[in-house]
Amino acid sequence: MKKFFLLTLLPLLLFSKDDVFIGGGPYFQTLPYKDADPVVLATPVIFFDNSLFYIRWTRVGMYFLGDSGETQSWGLSFTAQPQILGYYERRALTQLNQRSKTPILQGMAERDSGWEGGLSAAYARGDFFAEFLIMHDITDTNNGTKLRLEAGQSFSVGDWYFVPSVLAVWLSQPFANYYFGVKNSEENLLIGRPAYRSDATLNLAVQTYVKYNINAHWHLLGNLRADRFGDPVSESPLTETRVMYSGMLSLLYSFNLFGEEKAVLNPPEKR
Repeated sequence: MKKFFLLTLLPLLLFSKDDVFIGGGPYFQTLPYKDADPVVLATPVIFFDNSLFYIRWTRVGMYFLGDSGETQSWGLSFTAQPQILGYYERRALTQLNQRSKTPILQGMAERDSGWEGGLSAAYARGDFFAEFLIMHDITDTNNGTKLRLEAGQSFSVGDWYFVPSVLAVWLSQPFANYYFGVKNSEENLLIGRPAYRSDATLNLAVQTYVKYNINAHWHLLGNLRADRFGDPVSESPLTETRVMYSGMLSLLYSFNLFGEEKAVLNPPEKR
């Protein structure tokens, strides 16, 4: 296997010169459940890639096959990430905002977040990139499967760098039903919560990453994403909207952990 350089997506598209980015900031996510307050969390943000292991915000991975050329790159990797959708009464350790109880969820068993793991196939050609993910619950939380296809294009304007993309996310029936279904034992017609079994669903999303270089080592990174749920989710008695918004704003510091020779793993941004 030919040794490959830093492959596709955020480390390739957003960062240059240095090879480790560490910082943090607030993350927010609206919830599709009726009358649910949004969640705001304090989150660390790390980007790292040494052509074998990588960290992309909260996602970790290990390459096992790949190649890189002057115009295009591809890579296959094992990967894992947290699955943060869910509802629960207890306060998260890093939660920044106060949330009121959600009436439609009262009396229901909590739906926990968890971890999912699987395979990633990524491809980049010029400023275009695409990635296909196959992920499955590895914490015995929802026992569901997620397929995600993302494609996007990067461009820069001065010290600003933009990476917009579109996504299609398929959720298996166990996944969708765990978070949006209502068990017979949880039915409560007085508050408009009949029993409901969600089928598998296809969600569509758009997102963009925006990076601003304050100087050679300090950077501002923002993300904004909107997910549109399919009918099996939007027709659940628990939900009141088809669209869920999420985003992040962080301050990052970049430094060269491995020395100048290995900093080539972060190709220069195209101007």
